[in-house]
Amino acid sequence: MKTTDFYLLKQKSISEGDLFVTDYIKTKQKLVRLENQLELMQLQIDALKNKQKVVKLFDEE
Repeated sequence: MKTTDFYLLKQKSISEGDLFVTDYIKTKQKLVRLENQLELMQLQIDALKNKQKVVKLFDEE
């Protein structure tokens, strides 16, 4: 999206539609990145929970 941003900056007048589309695309990309990070964090938490259960089982014996 860098080329789009640069193109919009070079124009004399930027329409609200162009700004909306650019903002929407940037926001959508951020949302996708955050969803991927959240999914990764959830997998890490699940892995830690599983390790703790195993450690507890060994500690109790």
